[in-house]
Amino acid sequence: MSKTRRRAAAVAAAAILVPTLAGCWQGFDAQTSVQANQAVGNGSNLSTGDVEVRGATWVRNSLNPKEATLVATFIANGDVPDRLVKVEVQPPAATGITGGAIEIPTAGSVRTGYWSPNFINVFDLQAFPSTFVPTTFTFERAGTVTGDVMVVPNTNRQYEGVVVSVRDQLKLQKFVDKAEEAATEDTTTTEKVAKAKKKKAEDAGE
Repeated sequence: MSKTRRRAAAVAAAAILVPTLAGCWQGFDAQTSVQANQAVGNGSNLSTGDVEVRGATWVRNSLNPKEATLVATFIANGDVPDRLVKVEVQPPAATGITGGAIEIPTAGSVRTGYWSPNFINVFDLQAFPSTFVPTTFTFERAGTVTGDVMVVPNTNRQYEGVVVSVRDQLKLQKFVDKAEEAATEDTTTTEKVAKAKKKKAEDAGE
């Protein structure tokens, strides 16, 4: 199993293991999972160079209105991978990206907010729900693109269950890391057994 598939399996396992954080996350046919594969009505679609930003929406924490996380899908259409290295908003406010940057694989996509351990957060957000926030995305290769991104509360039915609180995000990431480690160990064991069986069969044929 590839690292990417193990990561996806780990995220799915974490969603099952953390029902208190999941909300309508549960199940691959769940509402939020389906939305993650398409441009949500409220989401902004932007592009620069070989990178596309789809369904971008700031989801605000109803318990802490100045805290929000970005729901979006980043797609790289070029022959080389790219990295999202900075996100800025207006009026200016502190922002943070999981790990400092998000890797976007060649001919692949990366999600934030839904079914993902990747998060883009803004703190001290100065905006009301259902208004738009000018947001600038800076990529290592593709450059910079700015667009208006809508702000919605996490009590909105479409975004209910999005993990907005940084504390809850950290809990989810820990579960993902543990689940990924377990998936890697299972894969390694399976591969070892397969190799042993193959060698035994080859020896028997000699």
